[in-house]
Amino acid sequence: MTSRWTEIKQASALRHPGFRMLWTATLLSSTARWADLVVVGWLTLELTNSALMVGIVSGCKMAGYVFAPVMGVAADRLDRQKLLILASLVSATIAVLMLTLLLTDEITIGYLIALSLISGLTWALDHPTRQAFIPDLVGPKNLTNAIALNAIATETTVIIGPALGGLLIPSFGISGAYTLIAVICIFDLLALLRLKKISPTPSDTSGAQTSEAAGQNISPLTSLLDGFKYAWGNQAVFMLLLIAFMLNFFVAPYRYSFLPLLARYVLDTGATGYGLLTSMAGVGALVAGLWVVSLGNYSHRGRLVILGGLLWPIAIFILSLSSWIYLSLLIVFLAGIAQAISWTLIATLILSNTEPSMRGRIMGLRTGVVISLPFGNFLAGAIAENFGVTIAMAIYACCALALMLLIISRAPILRQLK
Repeated sequence: MTSRWTEIKQASALRHPGFRMLWTATLLSSTARWADLVVVGWLTLELTNSALMVGIVSGCKMAGYVFAPVMGVAADRLDRQKLLILASLVSATIAVLMLTLLLTDEITIGYLIALSLISGLTWALDHPTRQAFIPDLVGPKNLTNAIALNAIATETTVIIGPALGGLLIPSFGISGAYTLIAVICIFDLLALLRLKKISPTPSDTSGAQTSEAAGQNISPLTSLLDGFKYAWGNQAVFMLLLIAFMLNFFVAPYRYSFLPLLARYVLDTGATGYGLLTSMAGVGALVAGLWVVSLGNYSHRGRLVILGGLLWPIAIFILSLSSWIYLSLLIVFLAGIAQAISWTLIATLILSNTEPSMRGRIMGLRTGVVISLPFGNFLAGAIAENFGVTIAMAIYACCALALMLLIISRAPILRQLK
């Protein structure tokens, strides 16, 4: 146990200067992203008073992920630092436009949907590029540590982001909260520009150089198809992608479509309660992330993926039965733990079971399976509109649990993944 906690304190991946800067940029970009989701979710509810529209706008935020496999090809063929800078620049521009519309009182649901769609495209470019970039900066020895630290950075901001969004809306209004989002986006861009000046060590870049050289010899379409073929032929990667697809469709919508409705119509806590609920999920995810880092090179990571994939929908089902804010906060905390275990270890296992030359494309597919999330959000909003949020949550949780059990029974390889 002592050695594990020593590993946390050492945070070996942060010894690499390039990863330190990327990690800082991840803190900034993820803070802005989560604050934006909270603010836009509540703004949609204020503009429309429609559970269906909350689901639609949340879906639009994720719709760009359908292009993630193509973005993964770009991450294997082009300069990953420049791609991240491009995504950050577009995100900052969108934030400034949103702030301008809010300050001039010109914001409409049409503008909200359009900007959400564009935002989804930037996420689709950013995520596979950022994930594929990590091994280039730290090398294979510190990969698990780096992925876990990256997840901690992301999930820490799930605490900060909703606090800036949901908790500040009552005091400063939506415009005030979005001012902070715009400022954070600009700082994220500045951090990535600084990252351009940091050169990884030769051992860290060898894999990236090999990947780029190999990628230039074939057409982009062939490169894309090779990524699909590789994923299909790699059973471990395929099953992990399948689990990610299912969890994104049936479980992840609880944060985007269900929590604002739960806070307003069931718990009667308003924007403040919404921010607290979303932040509590982040607290749970932070705890789980620190624990995953402490495990080091744990040899049964596949079993933990199974555990997280089962506990997450169970927590959401119990949440659907709760009408007490304090119990709901506890359940969301547990859901955050299960979510972080699932996402962190799925990403780690996919990267560790993928050849370096395929990492960009496979992480593009990993990001691409998030396309199930907008459809899940849309359907969640429709069911909640007609039957209520609690029934919708229970239906989603039961479906996820049944499918997870089916996948486990048909894919014994999951228990063997290390």
